[in-house]
Amino acid sequence: MKHSRVAIVGAGINGVMAGWALIERGYEVSLFEALRPMHATSRASSKMLHGGLRYLEQGAFGLIREALLERHWWLSQQTGLAAPLQIYIPCYKNTGRSPWVIRAGTLLYDLLAIGSKMPLSRRHEPSQVMQAIPGLRSEGLVGAISYWDASMDDEALGLWALARLQERGLKLHKACRVERLFNDGRMETEQGLETFDHLVNAAGPWSHHLLTRSELESPYDLLALRGSHLVVDRPLKAGCLFQQHDGRVVFYLPYKGCALLGTTEVAASSEDPSEPIKPSQREIDELIELHNRFVSPRIEPREIIQTMAGLRPLVLERSQAAKNTRTISRESVLLTHGKIVSLLGGKWTTARKQGEQIALAIEASQGFPTTS
Repeated sequence: MKHSRVAIVGAGINGVMAGWALIERGYEVSLFEALRPMHATSRASSKMLHGGLRYLEQGAFGLIREALLERHWWLSQQTGLAAPLQIYIPCYKNTGRSPWVIRAGTLLYDLLAIGSKMPLSRRHEPSQVMQAIPGLRSEGLVGAISYWDASMDDEALGLWALARLQERGLKLHKACRVERLFNDGRMETEQGLETFDHLVNAAGPWSHHLLTRSELESPYDLLALRGSHLVVDRPLKAGCLFQQHDGRVVFYLPYKGCALLGTTEVAASSEDPSEPIKPSQREIDELIELHNRFVSPRIEPREIIQTMAGLRPLVLERSQAAKNTRTISRESVLLTHGKIVSLLGGKWTTARKQGEQIALAIEASQGFPTTS
């Protein structure tokens, strides 16, 4: 057993699951959050535990396989907060990727998911997909491919993990903003200085701002993308993935008896975590227009019962030129400055794996043999 004291900055899903990995290894963990746990991006996701079907186009097979294994782990916890979900990809004449490309992709996804006990992908006739997705546009519809991922209640699932950690001794410090980290293990909060054996920067979209305030260099930049969603008062039993002409996709998913529509990808500022993240009117209008292009009846304003938005941090090397966000890797990066380990980027689904990588980095800095 190790009795080193570790402070984690950020009680989003990355900070929580870093705490999970460290407590598993016997560390004493304190978790610091400027507002409240799971309050920002971690509760404004697309509500999916998934490998990332669209990442196949980037050739990110390792990331997808890792995420599919983690999807299986979350489902195996039997929390009642996650469940398998069938998702249909309607195929239309002269729109989006061809059916054979989609079918090849879902077959590869099945292969990468071996061992997850999920049903396999399959083809469907137009009548079958229209029965599964009421109101789906029939004009030009040539069929659909369906595959399986998992839906979740992101905020509740993260709070479930946090509660398990508190039962095992994790100390939670809410409404406690961390101002600066020092590479000798000191940490400055609004209450003053405190010293720990190790520090973890898991502040999500704001992690690079904490590095800047701490005068710590990084070879990376974070590109913050705002992802916005609408919750529409319409029942939906299966999920749907709509293809756009520019290659982007939008999900239409069942969520708490309603339908969740999203996400967008818009470059956004991430200066102040206390400022609420909201979708722009343009994003709302674009999501409504996309829905109305594929599904009837049209969405009426009174049917929109909630809007939500979060920031997704994508890691860019400073020497890397800006490019289409669809082609930027979703891989996370770890940085070490003395006794500080910083996590940049990452996916909700793989937060537990990212936490294990943080714990391994801390063990390596102590000279312990690393364990997985």
